[in-house]
Amino acid sequence: LNLHLGLLDSADVAADTSSTARSPGVAAMDDSDINQAKMQVQGQMAAQYIQEVMQVITTKCFAKCVTKPGPKLDDSEKICMAKCMDRYLDSMAIVSQTWAARAKAQAQMGDSDGGGFM
Repeated sequence: LNLHLGLLDSADVAADTSSTARSPGVAAMDDSDINQAKMQVQGQMAAQYIQEVMQVITTKCFAKCVTKPGPKLDDSEKICMAKCMDRYLDSMAIVSQTWAARAKAQAQMGDSDGGGFM
């Protein structure tokens, strides 16, 4: 879930505030206001991402586990859904951790060798 939370950085905000002559409302914002707005946008993005992930998980696991739709899930369908969702979330956590570790390593290599890629 942390994949999309760091999309805005201070360089983006600084670039956006460089056009204050055209946007008088932005000129009145101080660093605290900018950081608060940035956190609000990041929170909204995280909530949207979680909703999208849950929709994908539900769709995929339902298609895999519910073989005969009816008014209730039988016990085997409930167990299958629970296991499917657990596996999906575990997999996403591993992918997210691996991605973050690689991004961090790449950033450190970029700092030490003048900004090159791995």
